[in-house]
Amino acid sequence: MAWRLARSLEILRSQVNAKWLGRSKNSDGSIGDEGHSARASDHNPDDNGVVRAIDITHDPKSGFDSYAFADLLLKKQDARIKYIISNRRIGSGPAGVQPGVWRKYTGKNPHDHHCHISVVPGAAGDDTRQWDIDGNLAPVDDVYVPPPATLRKGSSGEKVRDLQAALRLPVDGQFGPMTEAAVKEFQKKNGLVADGVVGPMTFAAMKSAA
Repeated sequence: MAWRLARSLEILRSQVNAKWLGRSKNSDGSIGDEGHSARASDHNPDDNGVVRAIDITHDPKSGFDSYAFADLLLKKQDARIKYIISNRRIGSGPAGVQPGVWRKYTGKNPHDHHCHISVVPGAAGDDTRQWDIDGNLAPVDDVYVPPPATLRKGSSGEKVRDLQAALRLPVDGQFGPMTEAAVKEFQKKNGLVADGVVGPMTFAAMKSAA
């Protein structure tokens, strides 16, 4: 089947490429693979042959932090946005569920190597106005250092001790109920999904708050 990308996404991708010239495109994508074709996905062509989703690679080493970019897009609430997925979070555009609010994403792909942007169907998805992507992304290091391993209830060791010290808790190196409760409270205060799991977004927030 012949297909094309929604024109609004062609515009967005062109703007990103122009603004972040040296970014990696290793995880960029539009039309889905066989795995996508077996299920409902905006990476699959719709009845009009239009693919309404793109992935944009997370490459903070080159200045493009897809987590921060997803935050920026979600905050702008462009009417063309259907939903965005980034780093185990999903957020809707103006016509979706809880517009502009990140919710926990439990799909198989955590989208931590890229952010996913889906646009609404029809003429709105083909609107070729420039996207408002002005604004400061979260500061990134000159050299990208992968975040520490995810910590959760049941974890133990030196990393847990560091976490407990950062949260001003008694330090025993055991991620138990008290540590989990403190993590959830920190996540709530910082606008994160309060799941008690310390992953890349929570680590980044703690680094900023230090």
